[in-house]
Amino acid sequence: MSKVKIIMDRNRIKARVKNAWEESMPELSMQVLKDCNYYCRQDQGGLKKSAKIHSDYQKGQLVWSTEYARKVYFTGTPARDINQNASLMWCKVAKDRHLDEWGEIAQKLFIKGMGK
Repeated sequence: MSKVKIIMDRNRIKARVKNAWEESMPELSMQVLKDCNYYCRQDQGGLKKSAKIHSDYQKGQLVWSTEYARKVYFTGTPARDINQNASLMWCKVAKDRHLDEWGEIAQKLFIKGMGK
């Protein structure tokens, strides 16, 4: 009787998956930030700039870091004279409108990373 035996290196597979995901994270994070900032309140631009400065794209952590960020995220009425798309909870609005796109982008980037 003949046999075929396949031995998979699980550690190597895990490392490849981890690397592909880590390679895709910065580009995906930048797209998510761009989409969130599309709905972000804007007066002088400090709030949007703070996200570009304080976010960690490699880890997928987007941070709007101003003294007023939390307050204006949840309360008030966004002025729309500078940004007509401004809204409360701009990240939730972006997620509700772009989640499927983000999934497609993540999948493409992950597949690209797995091909390396």
